[in-house]
Amino acid sequence: MAVDWAQAWQIGGVGFGLVFAVLVILALTMWLTGLLLGKLCTNDSDSSGKNKED
Repeated sequence: MAVDWAQAWQIGGVGFGLVFAVLVILALTMWLTGLLLGKLCTNDSDSSGKNKED
């Protein structure tokens, strides 16, 4: 029973690359969500703070 090492390396490399691609996509999604929530929270706190002073 022979092992086709070229195909084994190809499958391993694709799997390894796919894991890093998914991690990068998740990191970018979390970063963009953080930016969006940060802007929404600062806008809400600024407007509510002005209303409390008036």
